[in-house]
Amino acid sequence: MREIYADYSITDQNLLRKYISPASEYSTFKGIPMELFDYVTRLLPVKDRRIRFRGPSTRTFTRPQANTIKSKATSFAVYYDNDYILHLGRPGDK
Repeated sequence: MREIYADYSITDQNLLRKYISPASEYSTFKGIPMELFDYVTRLLPVKDRRIRFRGPSTRTFTRPQANTIKSKATSFAVYYDNDYILHLGRPGDK
């Protein structure tokens, strides 16, 4: 198991904590609004990271069931490989 400690400011940690996925799901973060895409993706480590875009179908666009294209997305989820644990803060922080 690989552990990553992301030593972010308290503000950034609180922002990311709002979108942490439940333990029963494979994603690390989910439901992040697209308005935060550039900011959040610059914060999070890139190695072994996958982004999945989410959003509803519309009158002019029928999305695939599993995900959608970035330009039609309303939110996104972040996935890391199963052998990674991402910690927000320094070792020993709670």
